Amino acid sequence: MDRVRVGIAGCGSVSEKYLARMLKSPFIEIVSACDIVFDRARKRASEYGIPNAFASLDEMLTGPPFDLFLNSTSMQSHYSLNKKALLAGKHIFSEKPFVGTVTEGRELIALAESKNRQLWAAPNVVTSPQYRYMMDVFSSGILGKVHAAHACYGHCGPSWGPWFYKKGGGSLFDLAVYNITTLTGLLGPARSVTALMGAAIPERIVEGERVRVEADDNVMLLMDHGDSVYSHIQTGFVYHATPEDRSLEFFGTKGAMYLLGWDWGPRGVQILTDHEKGWETHCTGTNDYVWEDGVNYVAECLVTGKLSSMTPEHALHVLEVMQAARDSAETGRRKTLESLFSWPLIKNF
Repeated sequence: MDRVRVGIAGCGSVSEKYLARMLKSPFIEIVSACDIVFDRARKRASEYGIPNAFASLDEMLTGPPFDLFLNSTSMQSHYSLNKKALLAGKHIFSEKPFVGTVTEGRELIALAESKNRQLWAAPNVVTSPQYRYMMDVFSSGILGKVHAAHACYGHCGPSWGPWFYKKGGGSLFDLAVYNITTLTGLLGPARSVTALMGAAIPERIVEGERVRVEADDNVMLLMDHGDSVYSHIQTGFVYHATPEDRSLEFFGTKGAMYLLGWDWGPRGVQILTDHEKGWETHCTGTNDYVWEDGVNYVAECLVTGKLSSMTPEHALHVLEVMQAARDSAETGRRKTLESLFSWPLIKNF
């Protein structure tokens, strides 16, 4: 195919980011948009020149044909809509997480394979220039053996979308997913997980609605990657501010490395291998990388045959880490993981 025809479901605030970037892609033609609030779909269609608007995915699937389904709906809807689109023979790019449980994830990966369709899940952090640079640094050995890493990402919580605070939402699925993807991509699959989490603020006011918080808003997560390699993530909706500089830290036997900026919006990489020289900054700027280009990236892969560094197996592993974290927090026990993915991911670039 010369261009990938895209149908998008979910026309809230996230869709604006995706649609604005898709208009710049030479590999994408936006065919249809749908939303359960039809006025939102109609508004996006008018704003971005989309020829067709629908009130449901069912209607969109019976409308003009498209190749790739972009799912930017609420987390709780991802599994059912992604499954429906796969059954209709569509490729999938889904906002995170692409399903709610590991069982659902395995089911959809098997379904995609049976349909000879591709399945991708946000976040696209492993496609950034800074991620690739850090992978090269790991491979070079200049840091020695990296045994420890730390990541931190949090804010005061979304002021829109009450579903963020409902069962199936939470800061783990919304925020920690970025850091888990980056850390497992660089350090390898996690072998086991230990976590603490809870709902620190019992009620929120979202879009004028009083919402009883049912999902986590404060999380501390430890991953054991094997061979005495450990990483820690802290995340939540209870932070007035978290440091954007050095949001990820890696410590090796010969040096250290920091990521400047969030992993979804990186600005550079700092490395220390010689205390006399001090910290050296590399790979500055975004080089036009933005998180909302994930769908553009996979469209390019479909058109050109480029091998994707984003894989469904990695997304499934990230999901298992998050599910195991919730189980660990509930039981007070370390949870062993089963899923794996092709690693290191650098060979996929």
